[in-house]
Amino acid sequence: MTAAAPSSFAARKTQLHRRAVALLEKWLRYAEGDWIALPGEPALGFYGTGFNGWGVQTQQKYLAAAAAVARFSCDEPLRALARERALAALRWNLAAHRSGSGSCSDGSRWGHTWISVLGIERMMFGVELLKTDFTDADHEALRRVLCSEAEWLLHDYHRGAQKGIHGDVWGSSGKNDPESNLWNGAFLWRVASLYPEHPDAAAWRERAHLFMLNGVSVAADAGEERLVEGVPLRERHRGANFFPHYALDHHGYFNVGYMIICLSNAALLHFDLKKAGQPAPESLHHHQADLWKFARELVFEHGRLARIGGDTRVRYAYCQDFLLPALLYAADRLGDGAAWPKVEGLMELFEGEARYSGDGSFFARRLAPLRRANLHYHARLESDRACVLAMLLAYGDLLEAPAAPVEPPPPFDWAEPEYGAAFVRSPRRLASFAWRAQGLAQGMCLPPGGDHLAEWSYNLAGKVEFAHHPIGAAKHPEPSRKLDGYAVASFPGGFLTRGRLVEGADLFLLEGWKGSDAAHHALVFAALPDERTVVGLQFCRTTPQRYTLLKTVKGLHLNLPNDLYNGFQRRLETGAGPLTLEAPAPREERLDLGSRWACIEGELGVVGIAGAEELSIHREPLRRGGTFESLHVEEVCFPAEVEPRLVAPGTVVLDAAWAVLSGADATETAGVAAGAVAVETGPSLHESGLRGVRVPGADARHYTVLVNFGAEPVLLPQALTEAAGNLLAATGETDPGTLGVGETQLYCRE
Repeated sequence: MTAAAPSSFAARKTQLHRRAVALLEKWLRYAEGDWIALPGEPALGFYGTGFNGWGVQTQQKYLAAAAAVARFSCDEPLRALARERALAALRWNLAAHRSGSGSCSDGSRWGHTWISVLGIERMMFGVELLKTDFTDADHEALRRVLCSEAEWLLHDYHRGAQKGIHGDVWGSSGKNDPESNLWNGAFLWRVASLYPEHPDAAAWRERAHLFMLNGVSVAADAGEERLVEGVPLRERHRGANFFPHYALDHHGYFNVGYMIICLSNAALLHFDLKKAGQPAPESLHHHQADLWKFARELVFEHGRLARIGGDTRVRYAYCQDFLLPALLYAADRLGDGAAWPKVEGLMELFEGEARYSGDGSFFARRLAPLRRANLHYHARLESDRACVLAMLLAYGDLLEAPAAPVEPPPPFDWAEPEYGAAFVRSPRRLASFAWRAQGLAQGMCLPPGGDHLAEWSYNLAGKVEFAHHPIGAAKHPEPSRKLDGYAVASFPGGFLTRGRLVEGADLFLLEGWKGSDAAHHALVFAALPDERTVVGLQFCRTTPQRYTLLKTVKGLHLNLPNDLYNGFQRRLETGAGPLTLEAPAPREERLDLGSRWACIEGELGVVGIAGAEELSIHREPLRRGGTFESLHVEEVCFPAEVEPRLVAPGTVVLDAAWAVLSGADATETAGVAAGAVAVETGPSLHESGLRGVRVPGADARHYTVLVNFGAEPVLLPQALTEAAGNLLAATGETDPGTLGVGETQLYCRE
């Protein structure tokens, strides 16, 4: 792609504008089914449930979207309806605040919490669109609410039990607050700009700096003498929320989504101030460019997030939606020429989901079970997408033609060893592994354009489950597990990591049985420097103390989404012939492929090397991808054991090795399957726990991975290491001729 001329860029913006208006017009008509009118003069009302918390924020995003329709639609009757709804929702929302005389639909009043201004920040662009229709009473009500929230943030702020402004890299501390620090600081600056005559306006601005400088904060800030608004940065530093290389442990896992939320909140104030002709404070942009340098690599070519640490939420919603303002910010403020095409990719994603729903909604069909069970949350998700589309309309005129993106983008290597995560990206492959992913342990190996192949939960990390059914658990309760150490070694173009999980860490069966620490599951994951291949080795043995009730064993565990984004159909080539999987599956089943290799859609190869006779696919008729089961997913396994059984103490339930090949067709996959072998170590070394595989790379070199899964150090035969080639990376510091307990080595031979 070359740099777009202003006229062509303007044409692209105009086209996106029209598409966004069309989606919002249909959505507003759909939302009428969930609109509740309240008696009163002027008219009041709300969308969804009107409950406190996210119900309040749903109203705020709804009214912003309605305000955009009122301003940008060409349908005069719909514009009038949208204006009426937006004003009614805003007036009800302002009246229901703690400073007002009304209440939410659940009888409570909202406000004065660490999160209560988030919805305000997301609605303010819409409020500005409505101001030409404000009465004096509307202006006064808005001022009342905004100043009340600003005073609470100035004098009484706390998040949970933590009072004051904090930062900490670990989510478990209760002080990892990057996103809320940003939105609270941005809000204070906003209110001070709106009401500069207020006696506390200067104090709000100083408090805003303190919040925002402790948003995207890192440890180095503690010693930084650079002046920010006349004060050394170190004096305002309250703690690092991000690791040195910008990994984020928000909600207790590697949270790519909330990296995007941080960027999106900077975007809102940036554009609103720009529209008002006011300068933004330097503190708003603190480390945002550094964060984006990493986060931009975690976006697939077509605009979907590569959530290398997983996600606790509905797939392709919320954080995915708020990538849109983050991309606008990256294009406008951060000068990223590659951001704008991803906005166009997001629009295709939104339109595809809307077509599937068919009723004007964004999610009512794919998330039909959620809507039936929890309209409160469903309405929240609908309003997220409507709101960001409205932001595109409100901010579009502010964007200038971006610089030309660099094509192809240069390779990108990243690692955060303390946090147990690594990532590489090249034109052919996006590969990652995160030990502190949601649910613990998650790998990825996909083409940068293979976003339709991405599903996160326990991907490429195996899944060993023991019978566990706590009261109130979902149909698919999360496996009970804990992390028992890891190590990461990185090198140009790849990385090597190993670690261990305790499976069945805290088990409960109905009628009162309890147990713990059912098995130890060791895993090695190597991204080879050939821009194509990842290799995995797994070993799991049950506890030697007792019998255990094993539920499932899924070695490899490659998730294959099969939903509306790919037309509910997957095409595979295997050594036994072609195969088509249509979703939803007719029944739960294990489908054995009769082949150790498979090529998915001609672009992703899977090879079983040792531990089973063939690849298998576990299928289910219901959606099971993530929380709220929002995506149909096929599970490619090597091996696959899906029938429960009682196993004796000390039983090896998984001992396997496999490879995944990004950008590989069927011929290339079959060739790797023919050349990939388990390393012959001899009976004694095998019994001691030594395992190894040799795999041909895409660069005409051969790679050997050795790991000690045993309980004692292993002396490696000289002939074995000489045959393996040159030592490329190791996770331990022992002599290359010795493998310590759990240690791993990667060799390369020309």
